[in-house]
Amino acid sequence: MTAPISQADKYFVPANEASAKITVKGSKFISHIFPVESREHAEMVYASVQKKYYDATHNCFAYRIDENTFRYSDDGEPSGTAGRPILQVLDGAELFEVLCVVTRYFGGTKLGTGGLIRAYSDAAKEALKTIKIKEKIRTEVLKLKSAFGMENRIFHLLDQMSGKLVDSVYGQDINLTVEIPRSNVEPFLKQLTEQSGGKIFRVD
Repeated sequence: MTAPISQADKYFVPANEASAKITVKGSKFISHIFPVESREHAEMVYASVQKKYYDATHNCFAYRIDENTFRYSDDGEPSGTAGRPILQVLDGAELFEVLCVVTRYFGGTKLGTGGLIRAYSDAAKEALKTIKIKEKIRTEVLKLKSAFGMENRIFHLLDQMSGKLVDSVYGQDINLTVEIPRSNVEPFLKQLTEQSGGKIFRVD
């Protein structure tokens, strides 16, 4: 019987890039949503947007990769009026692995703190309206060492635990790399130990 994938392991990411434009009291706000895989990827994409809109008044952004990896910037706007509101929009949509950049061309009229927060939030929301969402699974990659003749136990448990084989190297022992939904890692390793009598174990 296959172990179900825990809801805690499921998360949502943008499936495509998207952009939108709004105008508030003469200021133009151009928002872009990008799928990004890591902090480094997000920073690289943001740098490319800065380069494209080098003449803009501000290029504010926020990204969230996972629960603990996020960043935002007001890029010269008053503190708390741009980056954080953009991040709150992303969090409200429960999205991960996502970057939103909102570019502003000043239109001559100051918007005030509240006006800026609304403008940057609304710009981010407009871009979000046009993206597609896809589901991903939080997984962990494990390296295992197995005695010969025991590998079928691993393959059987992988099927049961919604895991997959990533790589295998046959030498004096069998070295396998597998990928497992995060919530199934501990029961997977426990059953491997019990069923193999310790002849299959995890290696760092």
